[in-house]
Amino acid sequence: MKKLITIALASCMAITGCVTIAACGGGADYNHTILFYSSQGDALATVTEEAIAAFEEKYPGWTVEHTKPGGYDEVLDKVRQDLTAGLQPDLAYCYADHVAQYIESGKVVDMDQYLTNGESYTYTVDEVDYTVDRIGFTEEEVENFIPGYLEEGRAKNFTGYADAGLTETALLTLPFVKSTELLYYNPDALKKLGYSEAPETWDDLWKMCKEARQMWPTCTPLGYDSEANWFITMAAQRNFGYTDPDPANHFLFVNSGAEEWLGEIAEYHDLGYFTTQQEYNSYTSGLFIKGPENGGLVFCIGSSGGASNQAGNDFTTEVAPIPGTMRDGELHAECISQGPSLVMLAGGHKAANPTEKQIMTFQFIKELLDIKFQAKFAKESGYNPMRTEVYEEEGYAAFLAQKDPETGKDITVKKDLVTSKAAAAAQLLTERFFTSPAFVGSSTARAQMTTVVQYAMLGQKAPHKALEDAYYACGGK
Repeated sequence: MKKLITIALASCMAITGCVTIAACGGGADYNHTILFYSSQGDALATVTEEAIAAFEEKYPGWTVEHTKPGGYDEVLDKVRQDLTAGLQPDLAYCYADHVAQYIESGKVVDMDQYLTNGESYTYTVDEVDYTVDRIGFTEEEVENFIPGYLEEGRAKNFTGYADAGLTETALLTLPFVKSTELLYYNPDALKKLGYSEAPETWDDLWKMCKEARQMWPTCTPLGYDSEANWFITMAAQRNFGYTDPDPANHFLFVNSGAEEWLGEIAEYHDLGYFTTQQEYNSYTSGLFIKGPENGGLVFCIGSSGGASNQAGNDFTTEVAPIPGTMRDGELHAECISQGPSLVMLAGGHKAANPTEKQIMTFQFIKELLDIKFQAKFAKESGYNPMRTEVYEEEGYAAFLAQKDPETGKDITVKKDLVTSKAAAAAQLLTERFFTSPAFVGSSTARAQMTTVVQYAMLGQKAPHKALEDAYYACGGK
C-alpha cells in the first residue's frame, strides 16, 4: 500500500513548509522501521522491549527492529561492515572510539539539532496524521542530564570531526547508561586481617594483600577484571602518558612512569598478590565469590555493571571506590567512565524519508532516556542512569537504599543487594570520572594495553620493550 508522509519541520532546521514523500518502491520496508543495534543480552533486551513498545504505541506506523550482533566489538564490526554496504542502522550502541571510526563515513548525525528543538512535528501514515508534540527535550530536562556524560559526546572530543563538516559543539553521541570500576571486597576476610574499612590507596591495598597471603597462603588477594582499564586508570592517577587527541602524536605510553608502574606490578605478581581476567581466562569475580579460605580473592576490581556477579557464596559482599594514588601530598583517585552511548547514523537502506527517520529515531532515544525506563534499566543492569532525576524516582531511590521497590522491605537476594550497593557507590563517583581521547586507532591502543600488562606482569617482556612493541603495533613511528 502506498503511504503518504507529511513532514512539518522547524525553520531552525532550514526546512520550511510541508514536504510530501511517497514511500514506496526501493527501501520502502525501512521507511518506518528504526534499526537499532546493541550488545544487550537476553535479560536486558527484554527490559528494552518496554521502551520499544512505548515508542510504537505512541507513534503508530513506526516500529523498532532491535538487533544484537554480540558484544561491543561485534557491534562495531557490524556497523562498519554495514556502513560500507549502505545498510547501516539508524541507532547503535557505541563507545567513543567506535564513533571515531564512523566519522569519516560522513553518516554520523549531529543530534544537537534535535536536542532542545521545541517544534512539533507531523507525519502521515495511510492518510492519517500523527503529531510529535515536541521534537527535543526541554532546557530543564537537558540541565538534568549528568553534564560529564553529555559532554563526552561533543565533537571536540573526537579527531576528524572537521573533515566530516562538523563543528566542535556537534553532538555525536548521547549517553545511555554508564558504568565505572569499583572495589568489591570480602568484609569477613578484612575483619580477620584486623581491618574494618576498604583500602583507600594502592599502598594500603598491597599491604593488605601481603597480610592476606600470610594468613591464606593459597589465596590470590586481588583480581582485576580489565588489564587495559588498569593501565589507563593508573596513567590518570599517576599522571603518566597514555594517548592524546593530537594526530601528530597520539600515543604517549612509552614513558618512564608507565615503565615504573609495570615494574611494580610485575613484582607484586611474582609475590602472588593478584591475577587478571586474561591470566585467569575469565572474569575474576569467579574467584572472588569463593573466598580466600578456598583459594579465592579478598578483593576484586570490576565493573559496576557486573555487580551481580560479585555476590559471595559465604559472605556478604561490600563495595567501595577503587584505590587512589598519593601524589604531591594529595589523593588522586580517578576512575574510568564506560558504558554504552548512542550514535545516530544517516542514510541506511536508502530510505525515502531520511530527515523524518532521524526525527523519529530521536523520539525512540527519548523513550530510552525516559526517567522511569532509565530507572528500571539501571536497576536491572547495575549501570548508572544518565539523568539525575532518576536517582529521585521512587522505585530507584528505594533500590539505592537497599529496599525492595515493590515491598519496601530490605533486599535479601545477594545479587540484588550487591547491585544496589554498587549503584549507590558509583553514584558518588561522577566527579572522579575520566575518559580517554577518541580517534581512529584509540581502540587499538586500548587492546595493546591489555597485552602490555600481561607481558610485564608475567615477565615475558621488559616494561620498555612491551610498551615499545605496543607503540609500533598502534602504527607509531
